[in-house]
Amino acid sequence: MVFTHIERDRYADSLEILFAASVLNDQPGISQGYIGMAGDSFRETIREAGIDETALDSASASDLVLLAVAEDEAAFEAAILETLKAMTPVTGASREKSFLSLSAAVQAHPEINLCHIAVPGEYALSEVKKALNMGLHCCVFSNNVPLSDEREMKLLAREKGLLCMGPDCGVANINGAALVLSSITNRGPFGIVGASGCGIQHVGAILHEAGSGAAQIIGTGGNDLKDQVGGLMMEMGIAALEADTDVKYIAIVSRKPGDAVLKNLLSWISACKKPVVALLMGCDRETVEATGAIWAENLDDCGQKCLQLIGKDYPLPTLEDLEPLAEEAAKKLAPRQKYLTALYSGGTYMDEAMRAAAPLVGPVYSNSPTKPEWTIQPGQIGHGNTFMDYGEEEFTVGRAHPIIDLSVRKSALGEIAAQPETAVVLVDLILTPPGHPDPAEAMLEEIRPLQQKAREDGRELIFVCSVLGTDADLQNVNLQRQKLQDAGVLVCKTNARAAMLAGLIIRRKQEMDQQ
Repeated sequence: MVFTHIERDRYADSLEILFAASVLNDQPGISQGYIGMAGDSFRETIREAGIDETALDSASASDLVLLAVAEDEAAFEAAILETLKAMTPVTGASREKSFLSLSAAVQAHPEINLCHIAVPGEYALSEVKKALNMGLHCCVFSNNVPLSDEREMKLLAREKGLLCMGPDCGVANINGAALVLSSITNRGPFGIVGASGCGIQHVGAILHEAGSGAAQIIGTGGNDLKDQVGGLMMEMGIAALEADTDVKYIAIVSRKPGDAVLKNLLSWISACKKPVVALLMGCDRETVEATGAIWAENLDDCGQKCLQLIGKDYPLPTLEDLEPLAEEAAKKLAPRQKYLTALYSGGTYMDEAMRAAAPLVGPVYSNSPTKPEWTIQPGQIGHGNTFMDYGEEEFTVGRAHPIIDLSVRKSALGEIAAQPETAVVLVDLILTPPGHPDPAEAMLEEIRPLQQKAREDGRELIFVCSVLGTDADLQNVNLQRQKLQDAGVLVCKTNARAAMLAGLIIRRKQEMDQQ
């Protein structure tokens, strides 16, 4: 049954809504929860979810709506109580002062020079323009912003000589302040700019773990390098890092740019006077090196090559190093077990993992594949070696991103584990301030009984995991890794290594089956 709760004249920004939706969906008796301001975007989300939007008839655009499919009214009311409790602002001396408008905040604090914007996508352009016209750099978390709006706001930012990170910018670390979903990292001689949130977080975490760090980490937003936007923030980001005297070296991380943007990006890199390490996915080594930049093969390689510039090493296991561990795991598998299933929280990591695993296991099927012929629908888990991106829109409509909300992937684990041909399950965890305070334990709550049930059925499920974050994060990456290892999960320091290990286990099992 569908139940609705309306908070009259209560505003919540996108980040607060993501956190609250995660809390709501984690409550007992809730099969699907939605939270949002009752504007057109949220109403469309409800329609797309197949829910009768007449439940919102009494709500206005200034109202916050909490809606859920629940087993009964008592479960819904209990869930709403816990969700609203989690959204209650801090009281007392530590509470931050709020303002009714951006201009009032700037008037009270003229030292402010950066504005974080997390309004629904349809309102983002007007709010960004207000901030830019007040002389503020912008970090725009809002998503579902039309590309034409994004280009307009970035053209204005360029005219004003200001940064406009985003829309859909989830990771940035400016002057040592971790913004939005970022990990907390040390400051150091590097400047990182990229269109992949987890990509720049990954490189920053490697630098931190190796005892170095980044003076600035600039997220452009995932659509910046599309030809319709023109790479405007990438251009401004590179220029800002060139001008920053604390930045001695520049790292550029990019998923495949549009054709026109790529041509411009290569010229911007060529013009850099500081050493550049460039990871441009879909761009060959010779093209990158022709700009004078240092070519990086993947995220691990990007971090390692940055560190080589300052004489530091970041050793990671090779395929040969992982072989004994894969051999030991493969021996535990039952005859029918032969497939790898991967549950990913976003596209960059999944793309990297598929490219690492495919040479070892053969075709890897996905809802976001590396080859068109490997395409499957979201419900086709178990179709050979399968990689699912739970950050795709079909899984995120009306709910928090899976980096924050683990519930979608947790519920999929049961379906995967029940299939007798499942051998290895690969999962990524990404630490973030608004995310689960103990994601390893939350995932293990699902994994432990599935492991036990498989053993009772004469099978052994092999779980492989990577955890992205730092020891300065609230959850502490080292504690999270140790907790998983103590439960028998095979943990690798990076996503690519975890995918390599998972693929090696499957390949070794294939070889054993052929003997």
